[in-house]
Amino acid sequence: MLRRSLITLAQSVRGFCSVLGMTLLLVLAIEGGFRLKQQVSGELHHDPPVPDSYANSDWFRGFNQDYNDARVLRWKPFLYFGRKPLVQSRTVNTDGLGRRATPQPSTPSAPLARVFFFGGSTMWGTAQRDSHTIAAVTSKRLQALAGPTARIEVTNLGENGYVSTQQLFSLILELREGHRPDVVVFLDGINDVFSTLQMSEGGIPQNESKRAAEFKLGRQLDRTGFARGFRKDLTSVGILLLSTIKQLALVDWVLGFAPTSAPNLLPTDAAVRATVGAYSENVRIVEALGARYGFTGIYIWQPTIHSTAKPLTSFEQGLMRSISNDPTQHRMKEVHLAIPAVLDTLIPAIAPGRFLNAVGLFRNDSSDVYYDRVGHNTEASIPTIVDAFWPLLKSALVARHPQLGTTAPARSAPAVSRPVISDSPNP
Repeated sequence: MLRRSLITLAQSVRGFCSVLGMTLLLVLAIEGGFRLKQQVSGELHHDPPVPDSYANSDWFRGFNQDYNDARVLRWKPFLYFGRKPLVQSRTVNTDGLGRRATPQPSTPSAPLARVFFFGGSTMWGTAQRDSHTIAAVTSKRLQALAGPTARIEVTNLGENGYVSTQQLFSLILELREGHRPDVVVFLDGINDVFSTLQMSEGGIPQNESKRAAEFKLGRQLDRTGFARGFRKDLTSVGILLLSTIKQLALVDWVLGFAPTSAPNLLPTDAAVRATVGAYSENVRIVEALGARYGFTGIYIWQPTIHSTAKPLTSFEQGLMRSISNDPTQHRMKEVHLAIPAVLDTLIPAIAPGRFLNAVGLFRNDSSDVYYDRVGHNTEASIPTIVDAFWPLLKSALVARHPQLGTTAPARSAPAVSRPVISDSPNP
């Protein structure tokens, strides 16, 4: 009797395993089909459109690969993330601390002055070669201002996605390490507005919900914490299994049939108040730090395609249609249009003579200024941005170093064959 029961049980287990195995094989076959379809679609899919000046240029061939190589991120305390250090390529390089490389002279060893640049991806230089970022174009002018026997050191501390609060923390960390700038330049707007709409609160880093989910997942899987034992192990296995299932293209296909709900976005006036409130307080803190550590702050509210009044090129018209058809992007446009007037009455009282509202900067420019609907700028538009804040920057530097006001401009910027790559924040 017992032997018969064991045989029946074994047959049942074998049958169950066979069904399970066949089911898994079927799922894998379907998954393989979806993956093959994705690969074929990806090969047939054309890259997003770019301005003609990019599509027709020799340097742009291979740029996306250089850019993607530099997109590898690492964890940075207080800031969440930063770039992989010492990325080297033809068009995009990072230094020993993971910051975007800025071509500039390295001699004499001691700079006459130091300028820090803060911002998001527009300041970092998305869609631009090392030598065409805002920091790089400014650096060339600063070297001419310094003359042939001196140099003004430029550090690009911009990073993709950073809001003004993260930039403030970045500045604090630099000061804590003993790095003393003469002038700090902040370029903000796009990320602060998007973050407010995404998080329904001003001043919060983008994708904060992902960081919270990552923290929760890490705590659930961590075996060094106070919760241990068999139950903990089973929970971990279940979480990993569920995560594996969520990676299946088949699951994505099934979820694609679920109805999508409209995003729950802050009203325009509430988003304006939240964004301006966080940004203005960050400016106040920078001003207080400047008084204590002896630097001058310059604040630029950046031009963006959402609020531009420029004559749109055919390429930019396509970007604007995309913005108008997206509920979140459309709300961003409303906020971007409303914020400048509020900032014009508030920030000059906090930083007198050192706030630049650059929203209308390209009002009469009929060329391609914007690279994508995010608002990244084309290389050709960068000198115009630098022109706009150059008088403020020059005035701030001359006030701290009067000899700069009498220095004869160099005939040309010092020749630089490659970006300065160094582990030191102040090479």
